[in-house]
Amino acid sequence: MRLIQNSFILALAFSINSCGLATTVYQNAPEVVGWWLDDYLDLTSTQEAALNPALDRLHQWHRQQELPQYVSLIQEIQSIAAKEKITPTEVCAKVETIKSSVTDLQLAFVPTILEIAPTLSDKQMAYLKTKLEKRAEKWKSEWWQETSEDQIEARLDKIEDYAESFYGDLSTAQLEMIEQQLAQSPIQPEMTYQEVLRRNADIVQILTSLHDKNLSTSQQTQLISEGFKRLHKSPNQSYQAYLALVNQRTCEIVSTLHASTTAKQKQHAKGWFEKHSKLLSTWSMAKT
Repeated sequence: MRLIQNSFILALAFSINSCGLATTVYQNAPEVVGWWLDDYLDLTSTQEAALNPALDRLHQWHRQQELPQYVSLIQEIQSIAAKEKITPTEVCAKVETIKSSVTDLQLAFVPTILEIAPTLSDKQMAYLKTKLEKRAEKWKSEWWQETSEDQIEARLDKIEDYAESFYGDLSTAQLEMIEQQLAQSPIQPEMTYQEVLRRNADIVQILTSLHDKNLSTSQQTQLISEGFKRLHKSPNQSYQAYLALVNQRTCEIVSTLHASTTAKQKQHAKGWFEKHSKLLSTWSMAKT
């Protein structure tokens, strides 16, 4: 489900600039995830009491099993990024590896979902629907601009932020190059927005179905797992084809940008990888 796909755990080290803050948040991940879920579901004290042990187990699993794999992945990407040029195929291959890590995290979350979903009341489900509707509108305001020029500008701003976290400041020529490639890329926010709505409806349908007392645990698990599969491969074939094209173009942009980077920018990227590899290694070895 999209709620879990957006889990901050996987991306935490890459989105918080302060290592101290990132460490504090990760060490308290069960509480933070609990607050986040409460924001969407308005949990009762009884539900929170059942949820907390499940989140603690998930956190322990993630620290022991996933973080070492993240460290290895960062080191692999660092090795590729050290090259003068990287191909779009190499970029896309690592993206697929990251997606696989997301899938592992989602499936590990299944027991937590099973712990809470059957206990959600009609009022809580209505609360969730409202939250999802607001989130969809937020997505629309951020990504669905009225003109193609505005759409390109919005995407350029986000790419610039991400790229500069790796490479440091980009030159005007590099930004113009990215802008030109974006202009040649397909941008269909209306199609993505419909997929956002489909996923939101899927979340509600799955959680509603989990109230069925006639379902066995294996059937409930399959229900959730199938929902996760639809996140990675939409039943809307037109959207899936569009997404594949967008992903390919994105890999091409990354490849072209990397080929244009200076020695100083590559050194900045090396420092980024080393810092985050060390950070995740420290987290994985920390005692709970």
